[in-house]
Amino acid sequence: MATLAWRRVRTGFDRISAARDEGLHRVALRLAAQTVILLLVMLLALEVIVYTITQHALLKSLESTLQARAHQPDPSLCRSFNLPCGSPNGGSGFPDFGPGGARGPAPGQGRGTAPIPRAGASLATGANATIGPSDASAVYVDTANHVRHGDGVLGSVLLDPLASQTAMRSGRPQCCTTVTYRGESFRVYSDALVYRGKIVGAVQTSISEHQYLGTMNTLLQGLVLVTLLGLAGSAGISVLLTRRALQPIHVAIQRQRDFVADAAHELRTPLAIQRTVGEVGLGGSALEDQQTTIEQMLAENRHLTRLVDDLSLLARADSYAVALERAPLALSQLVGDTAAELAPLAEAEGISLTSEVQAGISMSADTTRLRQLLLILLDNALKQTPEGGTVGVSLSAHGNQARLVVSDTGPGIPQSDLSRIFDRFYQADQARTGKGSGLGLAIGRWIVEAHGGHIVAANGPGGGAVFTVTLPLGRSGIQRHETSRPRPSDSPRTRE
Repeated sequence: MATLAWRRVRTGFDRISAARDEGLHRVALRLAAQTVILLLVMLLALEVIVYTITQHALLKSLESTLQARAHQPDPSLCRSFNLPCGSPNGGSGFPDFGPGGARGPAPGQGRGTAPIPRAGASLATGANATIGPSDASAVYVDTANHVRHGDGVLGSVLLDPLASQTAMRSGRPQCCTTVTYRGESFRVYSDALVYRGKIVGAVQTSISEHQYLGTMNTLLQGLVLVTLLGLAGSAGISVLLTRRALQPIHVAIQRQRDFVADAAHELRTPLAIQRTVGEVGLGGSALEDQQTTIEQMLAENRHLTRLVDDLSLLARADSYAVALERAPLALSQLVGDTAAELAPLAEAEGISLTSEVQAGISMSADTTRLRQLLLILLDNALKQTPEGGTVGVSLSAHGNQARLVVSDTGPGIPQSDLSRIFDRFYQADQARTGKGSGLGLAIGRWIVEAHGGHIVAANGPGGGAVFTVTLPLGRSGIQRHETSRPRPSDSPRTRE
């Protein structure tokens, strides 16, 4: 019956653990997905900003090119518009003629000087000319919006008549429109032509957006590629990081799984013994047999009570529900008195218990917990020490720290067990001959760490186990330096 119940408990717990592992896996994927989504939003926002800034910069560059082309002098304008402008020497300059109501000579040109060569003079003109990606064209129209002169790759093609009319009507430049011509997209700028304060026509400049669109398309492709690579990389990294972040939780769950399994195992034995003893007792009729049965059941009950108390303490310690009751403590006196109390038990087992305590060491600590620590360490030492052996306890001060050492002359701790000796329910093979739950040293480590100290297990040079506890002292931790005489002492026995 007990075995069947144990199997049911173990099976049920394994199912719960499997469900928790699956839940952790889903949590890891969810966290990774949320991280990737957040990164995607950030990348998209950044790329929109980059794309917008680049687009604005390129468009401003195109518009600057168009404006510069519109204000560039053209020697053919005066002849095309039949205007008496030019220098006294018969040149074809136009100091009083320019776009946007320009007054005075154009840049780089004065009255009586030679005309400034027009931009794109070496380029082919006409409707059949080859359209270059960065070539700006200029078309000049009169007030009737009839083309008088064309210069550039588009020749005399007026791409946006409405814009030129608007520029002449308002006297303000129109920047900028986009027009499609022969499958090609052009950026168009229009401005009025003013001669001696009067609007006589308009100039419209245009430039292909081929290079601009190609640049923006390349930029967009690059941004998309960066996004995809970034998402792929971030997805992998996020999964690794979330798994690593959840690893302590997985370890904690695994420890809880082991803890519950070991607790169930430890509870199983005394319960089975109680059941067996009770059944045997019921079958006996003698009063003496019943008395023995009751004593055995009470003994197992005490063991169960101690196990449950230890489990409860560790559970509350894990949830930080146990508070230390700190008070001024004469540590030297506590160690000496505890060793003296256990001396008769050690003597009954044929073991010599000696203590060497430096007097005057005090600290702020929980007296009950430190006494419990001493009992745990001495109990383990006595349980592992054979008859005729020796258990020693010493206390000394080193700077602002107190060092408590408990040693025995038993078989020592196997090297493979040293790293796990403080784990819950873990028992070295040599310790399994004794009766214990494997919780004592785990509780002892918690007590030490709760006081801000450190505990280490090792093997002595001559054999046997050595447990060294280091505890922090206050400013007045040492009142005077004395060493008490070695004296016998005692402690219970099990390396738990």
